[in-house]
Amino acid sequence: MAEKPRGTGGQRPLLAEMGRHAHLGFQMALATGLFLAAGWWLDGKLGTTPLLTIVGAFVGAAAGFYSIYHHLVVEPRLRQGNTADPERREQ
Repeated sequence: MAEKPRGTGGQRPLLAEMGRHAHLGFQMALATGLFLAAGWWLDGKLGTTPLLTIVGAFVGAAAGFYSIYHHLVVEPRLRQGNTADPERREQ
């Protein structure tokens, strides 16, 4: 009889979870980078260096964090039917 390979028992669920959430890091970096670049471009046009570059970086980071929060906290609650909004709860 063939033996099962050792060390692969817990890897499959871990790799599946990593695959499901791998895009979140890229999304965070992309949001920050795009807003930072937009602020840098606007700074060049308006002559407000470095004000809009800094604002763009913070807005992009906030948008990225919100997206991660939404994907990891809000969406699972909505799938389970547990919402924090009392109007959406069934009574």
